[in-house]
Amino acid sequence: MKFIIVISSLIILTACQSTQIRSEGRYIEADTGAAIEILQSLTVHPNSARVFLQNGEPQPQGRLNLYEVNCEVEINTVSEQAQTIAPGLFRIVSIVQDESPIVFLQPLKVAAIGVVWGNSDSPVDIKRFYRFKLQAVDKNSKSQVRSITCRGAQSEPYNAELPSLEEMRQASGSYLRFNL
Repeated sequence: MKFIIVISSLIILTACQSTQIRSEGRYIEADTGAAIEILQSLTVHPNSARVFLQNGEPQPQGRLNLYEVNCEVEINTVSEQAQTIAPGLFRIVSIVQDESPIVFLQPLKVAAIGVVWGNSDSPVDIKRFYRFKLQAVDKNSKSQVRSITCRGAQSEPYNAELPSLEEMRQASGSYLRFNL
């Protein structure tokens, strides 16, 4: 039984890493030669490890329109000082395709018997996304870029979609180049 579980796990894990280049509609796989290039410097604000891009421009997280496609460049460290992400070429190590539910809970309801969080009618939205795990091509690079995540528009579960390659290009503008 353990043997079957181990084999099944290996098949699932290796399925996440592809050996062919494909970008058909909203389905993206990348070859080992695929890369993402950061074309312009990006500033990571203090006490953050992320820069968000939407409609071709950097955006503070609080200004993102969650109902539109956006991309996020993530680095390894958080600092009290602003940090700069320098232009560079990054090899795609893996692509993870996932989704995250956004649950809108009702405020706390206090009853005589206890506290109730939300109810079964709480609306749920979904954001489907690609997370590109990266590694600098230049072995001497001191870049701390860890990953780039591109999210589709937030929507109801039956209507949420992964972002297409064209939508990711529009969201990141002249800051990122997807070499898939």
